[in-house]
Amino acid sequence: MSDSSTPPPGRALASSSGLTVPGRTAKRLQRAAGALHTALHVGQRFLPPPYDNIASAVSKLISPHLPASPAAPPVNLAPIEDGLAELRAEQGELRGQLGEQSASLKRVEDQLELASQAADRNALAHQELMGELKAVSGRLEELKAAGRKTSILALIALLLLALSVALNLILLARFLHILP
Repeated sequence: MSDSSTPPPGRALASSSGLTVPGRTAKRLQRAAGALHTALHVGQRFLPPPYDNIASAVSKLISPHLPASPAAPPVNLAPIEDGLAELRAEQGELRGQLGEQSASLKRVEDQLELASQAADRNALAHQELMGELKAVSGRLEELKAAGRKTSILALIALLLLALSVALNLILLARFLHILP
């Protein structure tokens, strides 16, 4: 009863008989519809408010409807989660190392501060010692000058003593001559 040229009921609209457009023509029509859609979309910005809604509706009717993409296959996230777990563990280790290094740097900084303070104290003590050394050096120069004066005075006293002994001997020789 049913003719093979007539489509089954409910499939009349989806039938390709009579509605088929050759491949080139279909592509050209799709391009033209896309260009018209773009032109309407751009043009609706320049239209006054009541007409821009109409242009938007016409643009949506003309826009090509793409078939829904097939469902994507399920993705195995286990390697990524394992990698994230490893990264988190490494990050924890790095944080621990950073804490240790920060503590070590703090200790080095404290030791450096102590060394700096000790160097400052040593420099101050060195300056004081240099001042004392200059004072002692000044006293030493005074003592050397006094020693020279004392040596000259002792030499003069020795010469006077020698002169006195010589005069005493001369006097003794004369007395011995006078006294037989």
